[in-house]
Amino acid sequence: MAEIETTKVEVQPSARDRYRSRYSAAHPDLNLDDEEAFYGQANQNLDELEGFRESNRQLGEAFDRTPLLAGLVLAAKEGEDPFSYLAENIGPDMDIRELANNPEFSKRMGDALAKFQENLAAGAKFQKEVGENYLKSMDALNEVVAEKGLSDDDRVALIKKLFGAVDPETKEVIEEGIIGNASKGIVPKEVWEAVLKAQNYDNDIAAATDKARATALNEKVQNGLKKFDQPVPNLGGNSGRRPAPKKDDGSLKSFGENLVM
Repeated sequence: MAEIETTKVEVQPSARDRYRSRYSAAHPDLNLDDEEAFYGQANQNLDELEGFRESNRQLGEAFDRTPLLAGLVLAAKEGEDPFSYLAENIGPDMDIRELANNPEFSKRMGDALAKFQENLAAGAKFQKEVGENYLKSMDALNEVVAEKGLSDDDRVALIKKLFGAVDPETKEVIEEGIIGNASKGIVPKEVWEAVLKAQNYDNDIAAATDKARATALNEKVQNGLKKFDQPVPNLGGNSGRRPAPKKDDGSLKSFGENLVM
């Protein structure tokens, strides 16, 4: 009896499954079953896509107005030297010396160079400020490590969690960290909860301070009221009590003795 050959048919995933797989790979922290989170991220993606389309439209219009610019960009994309491209496509008309004699061009170049220097100085100032702030942040971290009795490994883990990590050889980012993700608009739920906890901590401290003040004031008032519960001090004799009247026998002498008590 001849054997029947069977052909294994590979089932292709549906368009929905392929989309969910790609979407999950692009957003590993997103729960696709959470509709609110899913559609919120989808709207954000559409906003970004519309922004890219608008940028491409404006860039296309610029290329249409200046074909040389389009060619220059394509040449740079292919790794061609832009100056060689300009010389090849413009020829002898590309004389920088002639442009330098143009007052309008000279002014534009001067303004551009001045702006470049400003940006350079601002960048250096920013880098210096970042370095100083980082040192202050490390001092704050060292205080936390000392107060909590944390190990060096705990300290390194905290730094990676916040600032991320870079491969020392390739200089590539291997872990974004909270700050790196936040700069891309990625703020996980646990980060929001930590911020909320810190915010509530300040409120709790203020509330505890107010409560302590109210308790101290209440105790002071109660201590003052307790003094009124004490017996009236003896101002004369007989423990402050009025002496009992003497027996009145009806005589003038008895009446006089009771009158002066």
